[in-house]
Parts: sequence; structure tokens; C-alpha cells
Amino acid sequence: MKTMLLATLALVLPLSAPAKADPAYDMATFTCQDWLDASDDERDLMLVWLRGYLGGHAGTSLYAPDGARMDRGRMETYCRGHLAIGVISAMSQLGPH
Repeated sequence: MKTMLLATLALVLPLSAPAKADPAYDMATFTCQDWLDASDDERDLMLVWLRGYLGGHAGTSLYAPDGARMDRGRMETYCRGHLAIGVISAMSQLGPH
């Protein structure tokens, strides 16, 4: 029985792919073009990060979900016209956070 279990594990383990870590982004160098090229989920997560980052600089800890939903459309519009600008600068152009 033990030999059968080991044989089964030997067959299954090599087929398992190693866990892949998500990439790290340097938001100080991330451009609007990079943001537009990212997946929808990555864009949404970055918007939350950007809101928190800019809110921290402004000295506020408030999070407004309705504002975050509006940010996506406003950010897409702004970034399409300013592909080379950094996302931190772009988000700061959109108004209060």
C-alpha cells in the first residue's frame, strides 16, 4: 500500500506547476500606457492603490467606493490622451482622493 501511494505521488507531483508569484510594479515609473495594457483586475487594484497613496499624501484615510468606481472611467479617458504620463501623476489630475 505504501509503495502504491509513493508511486501515485511520483506521478502526480511532477505534473503540478509551481506557484507563480504576481509581478511587482514600480508605480513611480508605471505609465498610463502600462495601465491601459494591464488586465481589468490589475487596473482596479492599481486604482485602489493609487487612491490610498494619494489620499495618504493628502492626509486623509477616507475611502469612497462610489468615487473609486468613477475613477476607472475618468482614468481611462485621461490616460488615452496622455499615454506617457505616470499613473500617479494621472490619478492626481483627476481630483480629490
